Amino acid sequence: WLLCLLLVWLNWQATLIVFLLPLLISRALMMMGNWAQHAFIDPTEPGNPYRNSITCINSAYNHQCFNDGYHIGHHLKPNLHWTEHPAYFLANQPQYVHHRAIVFEGIDYFMIFLFLMFKRYDRLAHHFVNLDNVYQSSEEVIALLKERTQKIGFVTYPSE
Repeated sequence: WLLCLLLVWLNWQATLIVFLLPLLISRALMMMGNWAQHAFIDPTEPGNPYRNSITCINSAYNHQCFNDGYHIGHHLKPNLHWTEHPAYFLANQPQYVHHRAIVFEGIDYFMIFLFLMFKRYDRLAHHFVNLDNVYQSSEEVIALLKERTQKIGFVTYPSE
């Protein structure tokens, strides 16, 4: 920050364009992405990675960002190499079904963020992957997505 202050003093316009705007924009985009990764928390099991994160498959974003869309897998196995996430997801699909994990296809976190901001649950349901055909209709999927995006109270965990 000291360097930025010095640069502001030397040339505030260049500092704004070269340092401050990119910093603020990238921070905002990262926060939007992180929020979307954890927007569907199940209030009954907030500590369950299958229920506090989502996974995005078959998305161009995954090819550009080291399979970042496999976010549940990232929480379950943080040391897993990024190239192994798709196979790990496929091998563990029964667990995703058992825990009723939310998986989207052909969409990235920024589109999820926008659809949530505009309450387009229908568009989210269109990209929802109905693993093992657990849900009988898009209305059931929309109900799940709305239920998981309700405001939840402050959660405390017992000390160990």
